[in-house]
Amino acid sequence: MCGRYVLKASGTEIAQALGISQAPEVTPSFNIPPGTSQWVAHAAGEGGVVLEQLGWGYRPVWAGQDAPQPINARAEKVAASPFFRDAFARYRCVVPATGWYEWLKHDGAKTPYYVTTAQPLMFFAGLYDPPREDSAGSFAIITQPAAPGIAHIHPRMPVVLDQSCLQDWLDPANQTRDEVKAVTRALDPAQLNAWPVDTRVNKPANDDAELIASQG
Repeated sequence: MCGRYVLKASGTEIAQALGISQAPEVTPSFNIPPGTSQWVAHAAGEGGVVLEQLGWGYRPVWAGQDAPQPINARAEKVAASPFFRDAFARYRCVVPATGWYEWLKHDGAKTPYYVTTAQPLMFFAGLYDPPREDSAGSFAIITQPAAPGIAHIHPRMPVVLDQSCLQDWLDPANQTRDEVKAVTRALDPAQLNAWPVDTRVNKPANDDAELIASQG
């Protein structure tokens, strides 16, 4: 799953990766929790891409206020799930990040790990519900079985897209699972690195660069 992540890339780095001319003001965060408004990018009119802040916890407006707000969507089911299939066809997004946290369970204890790459920026595949008159909009991060190198920490991980296919992932002309699969690919899992970090990350109120320092 993905229940906490980091974004310390600048707005300029995000905009350049997405081919956007105007860079947003991005405040670095080392402990992003669900239920907060975060940056996502999605297709705009005339083939462009827009960055905006949406709530992490997907609840489409048609589902009503009592519907669940999942933070993740399973890649294996997302195209057919009644809750997600419309968003998969029409409202795919990417979530800029620098890395994410997972917790290794061992002997009744949980050790947090930070998973990242050597690059300053990665993009999670996501789904969103757009802002409307009665909704501020929301998103979920798509997950898949974990890569072999980190599966011992947690069995699932976010779908991290190769940056060469971001525009194809966002393109609303690609709607079916087969169409999307044909034009997109995940980041090479060999690029992922992970190390244990301070248990201070367990509290979302803790948000500083020391959280991602190796404790191994």
